[in-house]
Amino acid sequence: MNIMVIGPEDARQRALVQNVLDAIHDLQCECILDVLHDTKDVMEIEGKQLLLLPALVIDNHIICEGHIWNKEHIKHFIIHSLMVPQNKKA
Repeated sequence: MNIMVIGPEDARQRALVQNVLDAIHDLQCECILDVLHDTKDVMEIEGKQLLLLPALVIDNHIICEGHIWNKEHIKHFIIHSLMVPQNKKA
């Protein structure tokens, strides 16, 4: 599973990253976590689909943008993503 946290390096992004790390730890799942805060990378992704930052993306699906979800909410979406067969993911 690939998880991305996208946005400028600020308190909101750091809070979202920490919540994602806590969720991953609680679930003990194997994930690749990318934290993108380089302006060029953020603008490239934002130009394609994102409107609000920070954003949480799991397996190329925007899960939330513009706000900070708590770890329990993030865990729910990680579990759901783990249950969807790979060939069903877009």
